[in-house]
Order: sequence, then C-alpha cells, then structure tokens
Amino acid sequence: MEKVFVKIGLWIGILMVVMLLPLKADAAQPTGNEGQLEESVVWREISDQAGLLGMESDPEGNYILTDDIDMAGVDWFPFSFRGKLKGNGFSILNLTVVDAGEEIRETYDGNMKVYDTYFGGLFDTLEGGWVSDLQLVNLRVKVETDHPCFLGGIAGYMENSSIENCSVQGCLELRAHDRMFGVGGMIGYGCGSILETTADVTLVCIDTDAATRDEQFMGGVCAAGYPDIKGCSVQIAGYDSDHGYVHDGGLVGMYMFYPKGTKYRGTITDNRVTGKITFFEDNKNRRAYCNGFIGEIMNWDFENGRNKDEFVRDEVFQYDTDLLPHSCDAPVMREEVTAPGCEFGFTTYVCETCGYRETDHYTLKNHDYVWTVLREATEEAEGERQGVCKDCGVQTVEAIPKVIPEPEETESAGELAEPGQITQDGAEAWNSFGAGEDGTAQSTALAEEKKIWTAPEIGRGATLGIAILVAIVALAIVWCIGHQKKR
Repeated sequence: MEKVFVKIGLWIGILMVVMLLPLKADAAQPTGNEGQLEESVVWREISDQAGLLGMESDPEGNYILTDDIDMAGVDWFPFSFRGKLKGNGFSILNLTVVDAGEEIRETYDGNMKVYDTYFGGLFDTLEGGWVSDLQLVNLRVKVETDHPCFLGGIAGYMENSSIENCSVQGCLELRAHDRMFGVGGMIGYGCGSILETTADVTLVCIDTDAATRDEQFMGGVCAAGYPDIKGCSVQIAGYDSDHGYVHDGGLVGMYMFYPKGTKYRGTITDNRVTGKITFFEDNKNRRAYCNGFIGEIMNWDFENGRNKDEFVRDEVFQYDTDLLPHSCDAPVMREEVTAPGCEFGFTTYVCETCGYRETDHYTLKNHDYVWTVLREATEEAEGERQGVCKDCGVQTVEAIPKVIPEPEETESAGELAEPGQITQDGAEAWNSFGAGEDGTAQSTALAEEKKIWTAPEIGRGATLGIAILVAIVALAIVWCIGHQKKR
C-alpha cells in the first residue's frame, strides 16, 4: 500500500510540473517583432502635414506616405535628406518654398571654376537617398538670392541618389545674379539616377544684375551635372532672362563631369520632351546654348538613344524686360473652380485680355465611397470597413473606432458600491477572490492606475499558487511515508 501512495505522490508531482509549463511558456510568447531581419526596412508612415514636417528631425529615416497631403498655408523650408521616401502613389499638394536651404555644396561651371552654392526644392540636398512613387502637385518654388543657387523640384543638389517613378507638376522661379545659378524640373545640380519620372513644369530664371557675366543653367530634368536619365517624360515651359551665358535644354542645361578628371559612362535613353524655352542672352560674346535635349555637352561619354522631342527654341533679342509666363499689360483675371471628385480639385485663372491660363490652389480628392463593414468594432478592438468609390472604383480601408461603453450609474458618495461597480474614487469593489462578481476582467486602465491585478492576472496567479500547493502536499506525503517506513 505504501508503494501505491509513493507512486501516487510521484505522479501528482509530475502532473503539477506539467501544469506549470504552460504558465512559463505563456510568459515567453513572441511580441510579433521576433525574427525580423535587421536589414529589412522599417517604414514610418506619413499621412498629414505634421508627419511631413517631422521628417527634418530624422533626415536619414525611411518614410512612406499613406495618404495625399495638402501643404497649403505652410511655408516649407528645404533640408538635407539622406534616407528613403516612398510616395506609395500618393501626392503632396501645394508645397510652397520661398527660401533656399542652409546646406552649401561646391558646384562647377564649364571651366571647372568652383562656387559655394545654396539649393532649394522639396530638399536642398539629396545625398545617398532614394525617392520613389511620389507626386508633387502644384509645387510652388520662388526664391530670390544674392548667392550662387540651384533649384530643383525634388532636390536642388543630388549625389549618389535615385529618383524613380515620380512626377513634378508646378512652377519654379529663381531670381539671382552671383556667377552660377540655375533651375531644373527634378534636380538643380548633380548626378545620380532619374528613372521613369515625369515633369510638367514652368521654369523661370531671371538674372537680376546686368553688370555680372554669370553662368546660367536650365533643364526640364536637371540644370547642370551628369545624371543618368531613363524613360522620363518632360513638358516644359521655360523663361530665361540672362545677362551672361545661357545653357538651356529640354532635359539638361549643361551635361558635364565634375570635378576635373572624373571619368564616367552615363546614360540618357528613352526620354521624351515637349514644350518651349523662351530666352535671351544679353552678351556680346554670345553662346546661346538651347536645345531639345541638352543645351551644352561638355562630356560625350554617355549612351544616347531612343530620345524624342517636340521642342521649340525661342530666342528673343529685347533685353530690358524680364521674360515671364504671363506678361499682359492689362490683365483681367477670371476664376474657374473645378470641384474635387475622383481627381483633385483646382482653380483655373484665365486672363480675359490675352488668354493666358494657369491652375493653382489644388484641393484633395473627394471620392463617393460605398462602405462595407469587414469587422465590427467592439469594446476591446477596433473594427474595419472597406470603401469602394462608385464613380471610379478606387478602394480604401479604414479603421472603425472601438465601441465606448456607456458609463454605469454609481451610488452616491459614502454609500457602499455593489460588487462589480465603480465607486466615486475609481476603485472597484471586489468579491472575496478579488475579481468582479461576474468573474470577468475589469477596466485594464483602472487596474494600471491603481497598480492592482486584473481578473486574468488573478486567475493565473491562483492557478500557479494551487499547483505549487498541491505539489508541496504531494511531496510531503511521499516524504512522510518514506520516513515512517524507516522507523
């Protein structure tokens, strides 16, 4: 009989150990981040103005847009970006830039003279960075400076970076005079890779000092440098007023390797340019470089093929009036508002005197969604619903907020609360075991505030305590029987 009791005790002890294992395993459940490769990209989501402005605090971060963002009313100050920005097919509307950034980089003219230069655009410099699937809609860059300066839609200066499948639509205007300056639809100055990108831009460059013989550059993609440009489409309306030397091109103003001695095999293939550049070069020693693809080529070591253009070179010889998109003597503007729907809304300004048209003040899309609930919201978890635009079929998914329970009525001050109710000081009345009367979990937030256990935690603690107690009793029985046998 004693052997039987011994065996029973041993089996009870083993059983208790088995019961304890799930409790230990439960405490070590993965959080969801285990196994993630260190080299994988962690994207920070951006859906509003604050998120976009916050990029400056971590310019080496990895960002992804999750919605269209309207930047109307915000003056954007360019900064140096060295991270990744994935537009995810979304757009930034009405971005306004009124100053160059603080970064200074060296730029070179055709004679390899060096200039300390400022830059402006979405970023002032893009170095070791990557921008993809981003649309800039109604970009407005207007900078006046006394320093060498380059403007570009994505970046004023680019090096060791890539721009892929992006688009820029808007107007960039630079007023400068200090020896070296220019405007590009995508980048101002530099090198790197620009692939499958679209520019629909109005570029304005005005030399504000007739006494200085400067070097001026303008290009639908890049003002000066040696970027690889593949599969890009450019619609350009250029206006260049210069008292020095003009280098204007539908793709690149001046293609040049820098610094001196740089060797590189570039690529400019499968691009299309349409539009016109109107310019003057007020200079007796005239160069007047202006062509459909590249204004002036300093280095011919690049692949060049399958490029097409419908480009107009429009040189004028009157130098006392700056060239501008709209130069009507007596403008009378009429507004035509296009409401948003499946496309962005905007306002068209039409000059009734000369017929000039310009679009501005874009507004976010306003789809007419039909909603279907995918998952109902509860008090514990958000729900989810899917919307399908009945006009264009675009789909979206958004969260349904958690259900907020109606507050329970409480007893007046000084009276004892019923089990499960909340007293005025926020503490819960517990039954003899510490949980609510119905045995369910109480408010997690309250438990956290009062530093008390919730019902699931109490249940787990009770289970652990009982298991340990039974194990101790079983081992005590075994010890007692063994001790008695010895006597």
